[in-house]
Amino acid sequence: CFFMQKNRQVIKTITTTAMLIAISIIIGIFCKSFLNFGEGLLRITFENLPIIMAGILYGPIIGGVTGLATDIISYFLSGQAFPIMPVVTLGSVMVGVVSGVVSKYIVRKKGTKQIIISGAFAHLVGSMIIKPIGLYTFYNILVLIRIPLYLVIAPIEIALLCMLLNRKSFARVVGYTSNEKMTYDKAIEYIHSVSWTFCKPGLERITELCNKLGNPQKSLKFIHVAGTNGKGSFCSMLSSVLASAGYKTGVFTSPYIKVFNERIAINGKMISNYDLAKITEKIKPIADSMKDKPTEFELITAIGFEYFRQKKCDYVVLECGLGGRLDSTNIIENSILSVITGIALDHTSILGDTIPKIASEKAGIIKENTPVLWCGNDLEAREVIQNEAKGKNAPFYEANRSTLKVKNQTLNGTFFDFDGLNDLKISLLGTYQIENATNVLNAIQILKSQGIEISNKAIYDGLASAKWHARYEVILDTPLMIFDGGHNPQGVCEAVKSTKLYLNDQRLHIITGVMADKDYEFIASQISQIAKCVYTVTPNNPRALSAIDYAEVFKKNGIEAQPCGTVNEAVAIAIAKAKEDKDPILCLGSLYMYGEIVNAVNNCKTK
Repeated sequence: CFFMQKNRQVIKTITTTAMLIAISIIIGIFCKSFLNFGEGLLRITFENLPIIMAGILYGPIIGGVTGLATDIISYFLSGQAFPIMPVVTLGSVMVGVVSGVVSKYIVRKKGTKQIIISGAFAHLVGSMIIKPIGLYTFYNILVLIRIPLYLVIAPIEIALLCMLLNRKSFARVVGYTSNEKMTYDKAIEYIHSVSWTFCKPGLERITELCNKLGNPQKSLKFIHVAGTNGKGSFCSMLSSVLASAGYKTGVFTSPYIKVFNERIAINGKMISNYDLAKITEKIKPIADSMKDKPTEFELITAIGFEYFRQKKCDYVVLECGLGGRLDSTNIIENSILSVITGIALDHTSILGDTIPKIASEKAGIIKENTPVLWCGNDLEAREVIQNEAKGKNAPFYEANRSTLKVKNQTLNGTFFDFDGLNDLKISLLGTYQIENATNVLNAIQILKSQGIEISNKAIYDGLASAKWHARYEVILDTPLMIFDGGHNPQGVCEAVKSTKLYLNDQRLHIITGVMADKDYEFIASQISQIAKCVYTVTPNNPRALSAIDYAEVFKKNGIEAQPCGTVNEAVAIAIAKAKEDKDPILCLGSLYMYGEIVNAVNNCKTK
């Protein structure tokens, strides 16, 4: 089972190729017996049809092997001396090779056009050039009459190929299905169908994919952002400022909150369903042809690069998915600024179990001679990042917040002064957002020093208009209900700190779920500082801690806790209880819970 799961594409290729060889042999023997004229020299045969199909389906190597195997086995089965005419075998091999080369490297989009051109060139080279010329050169047999014969045979074979490969049921069996028009739903289904199973970390797959796509990332300029927390908010604010400054600004973030398209946007407008489907249709055959298939995130990264290239973005604010060094976004070369927002213990099984190890992974995004901005507070992490920057001759900047003066922080927004700019406003809530905003302002200073024009008006407008869902966001007014995507110790601590600031130490009803590989006992101890009652849920993730077990942790902290079977149940109970007690509600969990929470709130509104 392990072998079959890991090598199912290989097994499918072998079995389909064997089937095509067998069909070709059968056709050849039939034609030799019943359609043989002029002592075999004018034999009417359609045995090239399976050979061409093998080349179209699996490329030049498999196509050539199919042609070779067909001729060799046919010689044995027909009782002829071996080898009888190597040049004829060479012609069959070239039929498969040429059809494979044309379909894989010249006309890569699957469909009628690919079949016709591949079949025509295969016959031209293999049947009408190599075989007649070879027979005359090596055996002094003049068979030019075979050329007009193949002018009749070739169109019939190509027509049969078109009929077979354009037939959905047959095309699906042999894996030739990309001729169907890609829709948005099919694109999303394809993207999410890609498995991480047996995937090795590394940049080889995304490099190969982008190479075959024409390296769209090489025509773009990037601000590359890594870090444990704050990446998304930073990207949102910086891209908003750049857009306000008049630049066509792409932003690539993860994960999405409501719809997939959020991950790829330009000037605040997410990629359209049509563009997503169109670009996925372009990338799919390339990805499917790769021996080592790309992961889901690598596929999304390539889609983002291609979209930003097609739309000719001036700048792209690019958020790392995980880590930095081996993250698929790290194949970029034209980075004008690397930003590391901060380092904390997270994803320790992948990135390392110490701050220096994680910092080393994040520092992997630093490029030669390219400025790097460090926005964190950890001294160990700072040392690692500064040393990496020094080793790559990258100017090292540390976010300076010495001129920050916070004037007012409420649920309506934050007003502050910074570096000569007075009464700046950010609408994003959470005490941590003021730090993210100052990080953005530090980044802007570095960009301006590189000659990028950003006016004060663009800064004011961009910061005020930036939006970022699920980060201490008010999602219901009565009762007051707030969602925050804090799902690790640092994120939860900031959410608790924000709650104390905005709600004056008021006790809340809490809806929360957590992963079993997080420090959930510490997280629960922090939440307990502001909790009146907790409603635990089991996140939809194999790594999730059960709602029952999580509730027990809160009870040990002296907090009333009720495990709930679903998010809908937790929201319904919390809203009813909060209305009765006139208390606020705080929802804490991964960003993937956001959609479930919002849908549950909407369900309660309609009842």
